[in-house]
Amino acid sequence: MRIDPAQALKVGVVGTGNMGRNHLRVLATMPQFDLIGCYDNNSEVSQRYAHLYGIRAFQTPEELFERVDVAHIVVPSHLHAALAVAAAHQGCHVLVEKPIALNLADAQDIIDACKQADTKLCVGHVERFNPAIVSLESITQNEEIISVDFRRMSPFYARVADASVILDLMIHDIDVLSALCPGPIRHICSHGAKVRSDKLDFAQALISFEDGTLASLTASRVTESKIRRAQINTQKAFIDIDYLGRSVEISRQTSFALDVGYQMQYKQENIIEKVVVPMDEPLRTEFERFARSIVEDLPVEPSGEMGKHALELCLRIEQDILEQNGQLANKAHKPSEALIAKDK
Repeated sequence: MRIDPAQALKVGVVGTGNMGRNHLRVLATMPQFDLIGCYDNNSEVSQRYAHLYGIRAFQTPEELFERVDVAHIVVPSHLHAALAVAAAHQGCHVLVEKPIALNLADAQDIIDACKQADTKLCVGHVERFNPAIVSLESITQNEEIISVDFRRMSPFYARVADASVILDLMIHDIDVLSALCPGPIRHICSHGAKVRSDKLDFAQALISFEDGTLASLTASRVTESKIRRAQINTQKAFIDIDYLGRSVEISRQTSFALDVGYQMQYKQENIIEKVVVPMDEPLRTEFERFARSIVEDLPVEPSGEMGKHALELCLRIEQDILEQNGQLANKAHKPSEALIAKDK
């Protein structure tokens, strides 16, 4: 699809639920985009937000796809494939919220449709654009990582009815982990429970990589506190990241000693660096990067393949838990051949 770099990209949003409203809010303020309209199967809701932003409420997704260059698919996950494929067939560049789909076949259908249409595909793993995580990538570039511990916990909220806590919350950290540790996986051992819904509401996974790196991931939507944290041990440092507070602290060993001229001496065994993290909005940064990739024909991150890779690891963890719960046994499982392969 040929894009005039001098013109703003015409964009529309399918889905005006909680996340879709954030898409509308951010897109309406960006010079890279011309927000054309929105669609929701609840026409009253779409009309309300169309009036708020001075845009058109379309009667069908297909009508919207015909009028825009870029389609944001922000609907329940089980609808992603049908709508993303339809958008690609209309020649739209597609941003689909995470998870890319609920199964690998649907994920591949989306990827294939965008390739055939020669349009860009971005998967909305917005946590990659959290300023704290952007800072982390540069910090760990020259570090040898020993272990990573992710914790993502929230109170119960029945907003997501078609996905487990793994596909709803843990997938954010799996995507970040894939960027930090792209090597092949040796073993996965996971546990979880259904607490407030018929899907897994609590999950823990321990992943060991072929190079010896260990990763621990905990996700909960039944914890009465909101926690978004990552802690990384490297050969030379301990890195503590608070996603919500957008703070990064690095503890490093030092051997500094001060001779003050009498018996008592001062010795400092470590130092703490506090990284200055910009207050950029992750969603805005994500949209800016996607717009640039379209206009300048650059690779997209997170791409459809990256989204599918995160989904595959999520499904492996989910399968392990369900098998263990069904068999009342705790076993370590090997990942699929696709996960064992190096960076896909």
